[in-house]
Amino acid sequence: MDSFSQLQANNLGCIRQQKPLFANISFQLHSGEMLLIQGPNGSGKSSLLRLLTGLSTPFEGEILWYHEDIQKHLSAYWNNLHYIGHTNGIKPGLTVHENLKLAGHLRLTASPGNLSTILTQLQLHNHQQTLARFLSAGQKRRLALAKLFLFPRPLWILDEPLTALDANTQTFFLSCLEEHLHNSGIAVVSSHHPIHFNKAIVKSLRLELC
Repeated sequence: MDSFSQLQANNLGCIRQQKPLFANISFQLHSGEMLLIQGPNGSGKSSLLRLLTGLSTPFEGEILWYHEDIQKHLSAYWNNLHYIGHTNGIKPGLTVHENLKLAGHLRLTASPGNLSTILTQLQLHNHQQTLARFLSAGQKRRLALAKLFLFPRPLWILDEPLTALDANTQTFFLSCLEEHLHNSGIAVVSSHHPIHFNKAIVKSLRLELC
């Protein structure tokens, strides 16, 4: 990954239902750094993440990737990021294997050679032919996370990624997240859980209810 990748937010403001949700949010992330967003429910964590993905536009302020406004180059920007929200972004009518095959197709990527290993580590190897609609909440979350590890992108934007994961899978995910940062990746993560790494730089942003 490019060691000069950079995500920057300048004076972001967001309004929801004609009321201010947050204002004057600024930060800068370089390769190998993570921003941990915390705060009570309703403080705007998910809304901020959607702004950072380009799926929503800020009421004020700007978001830069490589010093360019993401709204001017959305297609190119989206090619550099993974976003996992509350809905996981999986197709319930497709099997586990078909969901990952579709993800690879959309990213113009051939089937990864480490597919079997990742599915085993995520306890999904025996569910490859199971329709996603029949998976438990934890299995659906693990399927969504599998895309992070199988199809590398420099920027991960993750909304409560530890939700519904058992302790072993949480440990595995956090080790993969730290490795992503070690390999010059960038991450923006909302979480009610504290996240600490031995070597990676974790910056913090706390949102409060208005």
